Amino acid sequence: MGFLVRIIWSLTVAAFLGQAAIAVSRAEDFSRNYAVVIGIDEYRSGDWPRLEFAATDARRVAGFLERSGYEVTLLLDSQAKREAVLDTLLEATRNLGESDRLLFYFGGHGYTEKIGDEEHGYLVPYGASSVGGMIAMDEIREISSRMRAVRHQLFILNSCYGGTIGVLRGVRGLKPDRPSYIDEITRRQARQFVAAGGPDQQVLDGGPEGLSWFTHFLLEAVENGEGDLDGDGYVTFPELNAYLIPRASNSVQTPTYGALPGHALGEFLFTIPKIPDQKLPTEVAAADPPKTTTTEPRALEKVATDFEGMQEPVHRLYEAWENLDLDAYGDQWADDAIQYIGKKRRSKKQIMEQRAKLFPRLASVDVERYQLWFNGFSDGVASFDASYTMTFYFRDGRVLHENERETYKTRNVRGRWVIVENRDYIR
Repeated sequence: MGFLVRIIWSLTVAAFLGQAAIAVSRAEDFSRNYAVVIGIDEYRSGDWPRLEFAATDARRVAGFLERSGYEVTLLLDSQAKREAVLDTLLEATRNLGESDRLLFYFGGHGYTEKIGDEEHGYLVPYGASSVGGMIAMDEIREISSRMRAVRHQLFILNSCYGGTIGVLRGVRGLKPDRPSYIDEITRRQARQFVAAGGPDQQVLDGGPEGLSWFTHFLLEAVENGEGDLDGDGYVTFPELNAYLIPRASNSVQTPTYGALPGHALGEFLFTIPKIPDQKLPTEVAAADPPKTTTTEPRALEKVATDFEGMQEPVHRLYEAWENLDLDAYGDQWADDAIQYIGKKRRSKKQIMEQRAKLFPRLASVDVERYQLWFNGFSDGVASFDASYTMTFYFRDGRVLHENERETYKTRNVRGRWVIVENRDYIR
């Protein structure tokens, strides 16, 4: 090899290694990793029965985060009064900045208040005896907005409630095969949440090691590394949900996830420990699964692989409503799809005939929110419960506001997930 060629080769290799080093540093480039972890077993109120697993869950989550390099504020039982929780979060808004990230974990009771046809969700802190003493999702969302400089935010809510903390709609992220994917999702702002259940549900306790099932699978994903589905050493937020939600979903609770205002296609991520003996076998969880599970263990691998794709036609359906795109709307349905509205049954042809009449009459459609709950996978069909709030603005000046619930079933047909069944207006 000539002298000049050797110099060019050396410079090329050095540049490549330099880029790799930069990539690694960017992927870990958080000056502060800060977490607020709350667990409330004892409420001291007849309205809120004692929980058995919330404090243990919180201690285990806090321990994992501390070992992962987080500064953790742990509030248990009487320490977790409304004032203390909000003061701790507001202090974080003053002290954290663009190079930092925040994780908020809450384990305890949730509450849903229905006003008119709208649901409002709350976290129940210690000492709360009425709605006035609770922490509204609107307050959590406002605090998140105040922390607009904080690059990554993740809210993990091991409680059940109605209403919404975030956008609760299909926020599809960057493709994992994108060059420098980890660096890109680390650089961008992330505002994300995952919650254990919805309104009128309860967190399922009785999991392994004295944990709730939600927290058990959460830690299995990020502490044991089972959620690292592509083996790159990280559990990204999509990977976390693809692993956690199918396992923690059952007839008692159906977890959900989404993004908060300000989300910019970043992804909260966890670095997997590199010590092999810290990774426990998944058989620990599989040995005694919750009796009410809706997805059989043998299907979980398939679900994790296709979890985003299973939901894709529903996300695109709502996009088609907003864009009044009749062709895109029709593309989300299988040829043999069926829609049920009360006792009425429509084929895809009838669905499209009805939409072809409706769409030209609309000036615009505002999809204010929608939310999906995974409800099981069987025989190649994925099931979802859904709720939505939409406003239809007609060209003649009429305005129609809907806040409804529905269900979807999707199936992979020739390499693409499509809707095979919809039941609308099931409130």
